Amino acid sequence: MPDQDIFINTLREWVEETMHRSMHAFIRHNRRSALSLSQANSLFRLYHHGASPVSDLADHLGVTMAAVSQLLAPLDKSGLIQRTEDPADRRVKMIALTPKGILTVREAMHARHAWLEDLAALLTAREKETILPALACLNKYAHQLSSDTHHHNLQPDPEKTKES
Repeated sequence: MPDQDIFINTLREWVEETMHRSMHAFIRHNRRSALSLSQANSLFRLYHHGASPVSDLADHLGVTMAAVSQLLAPLDKSGLIQRTEDPADRRVKMIALTPKGILTVREAMHARHAWLEDLAALLTAREKETILPALACLNKYAHQLSSDTHHHNLQPDPEKTKES
């Protein structure tokens, strides 16, 4: 089991380093953009999930409808979001990103990931070639975990079991 401990500890160290660098860059970018973390979170939610009812944003943020409306007002005023009625139910107010809002999210994502270009520049072509399959494998299983609500019941990869 010691090999597993080394693997988990190394993976944790990598996750901590990447989260620290990404979040530090994201927070620095957010300060320059004058967005609160809740506002940025709302923009990212809309970017990844598309137009949403105000009530979904309130649930996502864990706040009341009144609080989310106050949170969205400056985003609306600055042209980052647009409010519309749901065509299926005119009582439901939908929130969507404007092109300016999409650009704002993409700029924040770029700021968060910019350090990866510096990291990649430090690696040799051989190191990149060695690391790439492992990253692809980690991505595959991370996506599987995020799409599986019962991730603790995942079946092991039959190919890995053969190798053991």
